Amino acid sequence: MLPVPSREARLLFATAVSFLALGFVFSSAAAVTLASVTLLTLATLAAWTVPLGRRVRRQRLEFAWWLDRATGGSSGTIVPGAPFQVRCYVRHRGADALALTDVRPLAADGVELLPVPASDLLVSPSSRTEFTCRLSAKAVGRVVLHGLAVSLRGPLGLFSMPLYFPNPLVVRVLPRAAALARRSHPRTGYAASRAGRTALRRRGGGTDFHELRQLQPGDSFKSIAWKASARSGRLLIKEVEQEVQEAHVVVLDVSGTMRGGEPGTRKLDHAIDACAALALRALRDGDRVGLVLADERPIAHVPVGEGATQLPKLYDAMLAATEVVDADLTALDDDQVGALVARYIRHQDGLDFSPGKSGRYRSLVRHVHASLDREAFDQNVHADTPEARTLRAFCRSRGLHIPHRPDPDYGRKGAALAEALQLAASRERAPRSITLITDYHGVVNTDALRRTVQLLHAHGHALTVLLVTTPVDTPLEAAVYGRMEARHIREARTFFGHLGVRTQVARGSEAVAALAQPHTSGRLAS
Repeated sequence: MLPVPSREARLLFATAVSFLALGFVFSSAAAVTLASVTLLTLATLAAWTVPLGRRVRRQRLEFAWWLDRATGGSSGTIVPGAPFQVRCYVRHRGADALALTDVRPLAADGVELLPVPASDLLVSPSSRTEFTCRLSAKAVGRVVLHGLAVSLRGPLGLFSMPLYFPNPLVVRVLPRAAALARRSHPRTGYAASRAGRTALRRRGGGTDFHELRQLQPGDSFKSIAWKASARSGRLLIKEVEQEVQEAHVVVLDVSGTMRGGEPGTRKLDHAIDACAALALRALRDGDRVGLVLADERPIAHVPVGEGATQLPKLYDAMLAATEVVDADLTALDDDQVGALVARYIRHQDGLDFSPGKSGRYRSLVRHVHASLDREAFDQNVHADTPEARTLRAFCRSRGLHIPHRPDPDYGRKGAALAEALQLAASRERAPRSITLITDYHGVVNTDALRRTVQLLHAHGHALTVLLVTTPVDTPLEAAVYGRMEARHIREARTFFGHLGVRTQVARGSEAVAALAQPHTSGRLAS
């Protein structure tokens, strides 16, 4: 690796070249001599800087880092937009002091390195030097800090040698509602012995009076209010509201149409925040919550549960939605994924597994398999071969981004949403409140979705649809993309409106507020 010249070194080099040219033009021996001495000095200093990296490594310069839990968003919870700190230390066993410059962690584009007061780091000999890095994540997901890049300053500070310390550190960035969850304690206990806060209208005996209405066919005679009926001269039914525990299931659309844009401003990011806020409110109220993620097929299903143990399961599923690596959902084939992993291993571990060389692919798979933990293998990855599954699991564990396919296959999205809604109902006899969060882009064939919605209504499930759109800032975006968004909204409202489904439209961050307000269940218990 060649040394990197500083600004002063580049200026000296340009000046020396200029003097050398002028010396030859005007036949000035002094100018040629001065320029030659300057160039020779720069070359000597560059050659002197080259072995610094190997010398420091022989002296066992060590690096380690960890997440400072006390500086997270709320008692260690890392959420998008909230700065967090990573504490680092460098242990130097040599006898000479080292001046490290340009200290920066290497991470994905979704992480922003915040400025720190000191840009240089002086490492004393035979000591351990600690420092901190302040970062901020743009969106929900797992952030992998691959290692620390520094520059070792050479003599006179004119050249420096870049050094890299590979040491992956995984940071979980949770939805913004997670910061509130740490300050609240969901109600716990047995479901059968505890009431929730969801108002359910019932006929006859109950707790809170709702209304008196006229007797209708199908009403039970036990629900008749006889005294009120005697006064009015007609049969009246007494309805009350009783607070019961309800089951909420969120069906979240995580297809390619939800992923367009910059991290933190995508429709998927706002949908995840809205889903987390709804889940937290329901668990606080003593209700049960489940989650289904739908791409071109359902990719994750968290069964309905309650209490504080349910939140981590929901968060894990939401984070998994941001790092899909399956072969049938991403834009890279197996050979391209192998090349991506080989480049990362060459930079991270210094091993060359370049594609095309004999036996390199199998050696790469063996190396990756040895570096993965059991948890990475336990997560299901869809691929054609075991080797491809191993490489794609490695990409997920190391935060290597595999682009998602922007558009689903023709006709697949409507069928996938229908299948996800069926999973949300789970053939339960007790009615559930189901919330579908989608942008409705790519829904072409609606036959399966229509049959599923009708089946949900027949079994008493209450379905709500939240349509998420992207804010448009410029007139050009409003003229092109805004019109397309409006067309999809009209199609969705027409389709679900004919089926009697309540729809809401949220633009960007408005999705959280759209689901934040509790609503009374529209179901009528018999």
